[in-house]
Amino acid sequence: MDSYAEQIIKKSDDGSDNAKRMLCLIGGIAAGILIIAISMFIHLTLIGSVLGVLAFYGGLYLGTNYDVEYEYLIVNGEFDIDKIMAKKRRKKMLTVKVGDFEDFGIYTKDMTEPEDVTLIWAVGTAPGEEYDTYYADFSHSVYGKCRLLISPSVKVLREIKLYLKGQLKTRIGDLPAEEEF
Repeated sequence: MDSYAEQIIKKSDDGSDNAKRMLCLIGGIAAGILIIAISMFIHLTLIGSVLGVLAFYGGLYLGTNYDVEYEYLIVNGEFDIDKIMAKKRRKKMLTVKVGDFEDFGIYTKDMTEPEDVTLIWAVGTAPGEEYDTYYADFSHSVYGKCRLLISPSVKVLREIKLYLKGQLKTRIGDLPAEEEF
């Protein structure tokens, strides 16, 4: 029987994301107006209008790149993480077998990452819910030694626990009961 768990989690917005989003929008508008004004001055109004609209659209497009969600998908012990930008574009971040995790547990603020580790950040919150941040250390054929930071729900955590090595399962302990819908 196949085992399966899926979770979509929105990246937590901080003030800098909103500032970058606004900067892209304002920059696109300003660049569009400037291009149109210059083209009118040198009598290339049609070309300038097209370039001005493209500049505005470019600012809008860049601004939507800060709307990020992560999709966790575990199928038969294989953990896939995709990054979804603006609910339109999807990029595969990572695929790793849960059985390859060398270390797994709750991530605390006082933990430090070794210098030779690739940090893969896929942390967020679901609407109206707050999750603990977990870490997983493993070796990857492309990225080398890695530390993955995730915010799994109880359902995803149960699926991870199924495929962890013995001593790592005990670190998670008992999980709270999950409500069936």
